[in-house]
Amino acid sequence: MKKLLIIIATVCLVLGLNYGASAWVYVPAQGDTNGWLTYTYTAGPTGFEGTAGFVSSNAVDNLAYSELLIDNLRGGGQTNPSFELGNLTGYTAVSEPPFLSSINVTPLVTAISYNAYTATNGVEFADIQSYYINSAMTQYGVTTSQFTNASGQSGTTGGILETEVTLAAGAAFSFDWAFLGNDTLPGDFALFYLKDTSGNIVFSEGLVQIGTAAVPIPPSVLLLGSGLLGLLGLGWKGKRRVV
Repeated sequence: MKKLLIIIATVCLVLGLNYGASAWVYVPAQGDTNGWLTYTYTAGPTGFEGTAGFVSSNAVDNLAYSELLIDNLRGGGQTNPSFELGNLTGYTAVSEPPFLSSINVTPLVTAISYNAYTATNGVEFADIQSYYINSAMTQYGVTTSQFTNASGQSGTTGGILETEVTLAAGAAFSFDWAFLGNDTLPGDFALFYLKDTSGNIVFSEGLVQIGTAAVPIPPSVLLLGSGLLGLLGLGWKGKRRVV
């Protein structure tokens, strides 16, 4: 019985240290997504009307900034879906006076890895930076503590870009995105959210985080744990005292 208890304790420890895998993409510190990815949201039976938001956020600290690149928005009725006007017409860079979101429209961004990012449609795309101080010591970056990464860490400062969208029932809204994790520490992240016409966030989904995904619990380990607990129960029954 003593050996059985030790085995069970070991299994419980393993179960306690592992969590199910999530849909987040993970990149190493000073790494990037190694190319563009596509995200698609499909509206429910009532459709959706409100605001789509894109967040690039620091976590843990406010130092080296990471970047979320956005291009080629499809669905929802944007007036400048691929930023070909060369500016943020049709979008709002969220501000928090005196601080601003640092967001550029650009034809090229080069990652620390030397991966070069160009537009997926047209020439221009948006570059949302999580934090920045320019040569004049002007600080860019709004509070992002209302958002969390896959590890449950709250954001510190970041950039937030919003645009109005209207979707019919079952309609899709999609966009191309990439992430440059310029920080040397894990935690920085990017996500997508939707706000209703009252300004309430009704949907959010993480896109990417600097770090390593938690190891999922294999089904075989779960079965082993339940089987050992069953054996423990039988062992106690076998040693029951008769009065």
